[in-house]
Amino acid sequence: MDLKTLNRIDTLRRLRSKGPETPKWLKPFHLLLFVFSVIAMTGLLIRFF
Repeated sequence: MDLKTLNRIDTLRRLRSKGPETPKWLKPFHLLLFVFSVIAMTGLLIRFF
């Protein structure tokens, strides 16, 4: 195989190993904040009813 096809295979492998890019709003800190707010809301609902 020549160098061109080897480079193409290498870039394809790199793209596959990278995986899908996570959007900015799905970063772990925001996810933790969202989970905490959901737990707080359910706690308030249980307390009221």
